[in-house]
Amino acid sequence: MRCPLCVLLALGLATQAAALGREVGYEESRQRFAELRQVLACGDWRLDGQDGELRLLRFSRYGQDLLFVDRIAPDEAGASWRVERGYGFAEINNDHAELSFARLDCSGDGATRLRVEGLAENGHDQSRWRVRIDLDLASGAYRYDASPAD
Repeated sequence: MRCPLCVLLALGLATQAAALGREVGYEESRQRFAELRQVLACGDWRLDGQDGELRLLRFSRYGQDLLFVDRIAPDEAGASWRVERGYGFAEINNDHAELSFARLDCSGDGATRLRVEGLAENGHDQSRWRVRIDLDLASGAYRYDASPAD
């Protein structure tokens, strides 16, 4: 009787350990507008004969900030906007990262590139970091850099 209980306990602990550090995805967060704290216009984009606008979204969830980028475009009639694609960042949007952001800024090149910059404070040790993300809108690949803030 003890062996099956030990196995169940071990499986439960392994499942909890695997859950630490889960990336919070774009689809999960975009449904939670009450947690949206900031929207920044980042300029325009142009890709494959289409164009539209870029915006940076800062959500407050799990006691931290989460950052996402929306690539939006007007519908064919030009009457409403739709999200063409959403982008998230694993280094920031980890549900145990405990990052909070200040002085966020973003700018696009008018085509397929976007840069996001800001100051992040780590809730674990109160260290402060300058963060920069360079995003390729076509592929979704990005480069993340963080350096200690002076």
